[in-house]
Amino acid sequence: MHRLSLFAGLLICSLLLCFSCSTKEKPAEAKALLKTESSLFSKRYCEDEAKGICANFEVSYPIFSGGDSSVTTALNKSLQEFVVSAVGGNGQLPFALALDSASMQFFELFKMDVKERPEIAMEYATEIKDSIPFLNSKVATVQMDGYSYTGGAHPNPFTMLVSYDLTLGAKPLEVTDLVTDTNAVKPILEKAYKLSKGLKETDPLTEVVYQEIQQIPLSAQVALVSNGVVFFYNAYEIAPYAVGPSAVLLTWEQLGALADRKKWME
Repeated sequence: MHRLSLFAGLLICSLLLCFSCSTKEKPAEAKALLKTESSLFSKRYCEDEAKGICANFEVSYPIFSGGDSSVTTALNKSLQEFVVSAVGGNGQLPFALALDSASMQFFELFKMDVKERPEIAMEYATEIKDSIPFLNSKVATVQMDGYSYTGGAHPNPFTMLVSYDLTLGAKPLEVTDLVTDTNAVKPILEKAYKLSKGLKETDPLTEVVYQEIQQIPLSAQVALVSNGVVFFYNAYEIAPYAVGPSAVLLTWEQLGALADRKKWME
């Protein structure tokens, strides 16, 4: 039974690198330094812990401080909005209260399931974990991996992957910001996708996507990392659950003139 659904949304965090100088007054770059730490919200409810009839609600998320206050505020706000949306919380409530309320709602759904199906002997779970795949003075890339399990054959996983332009107040970057010709990228992306699934370039694409897909679409989730651009597809987005999610890296070498490495990396 799937009673709780997770919604991926957008969120982001960042770190700006700087250098010290010999003068007493710090340069502008130093003032832009951002600091981050991961915070954990965790609750557990058990009907019968000995039998493993429990529900876990666990969310880890980064908190940013220092640097340009407008960037810090934008990053933290984006993060909080995503987390609340992902766990089905009330976005009108203060963040801490919204998380607590969402956890209690999750436990109530669990209690209802146990009451309706007393034979249940498994743990329900909602979980989100944060990570920072890439950070420099211009870009911050954040990844949020989560899943919900409320009975059934398998969990409902998701990943949110996004990069923010720190020079523009933490603006989320879209594919058109990262590549100059989206049509020219598609055949390169399709080749890389096939290889990531263990296929040859000449193998039919329909072996690893839904039958109606004739060409790999550009993913909504695209992000910068040190060695290129990642295109991410969640389970069910372009392929059945059995195929799994896909993170397809196109290196700077593969992208060539289609992407401006110097703009983001130097």
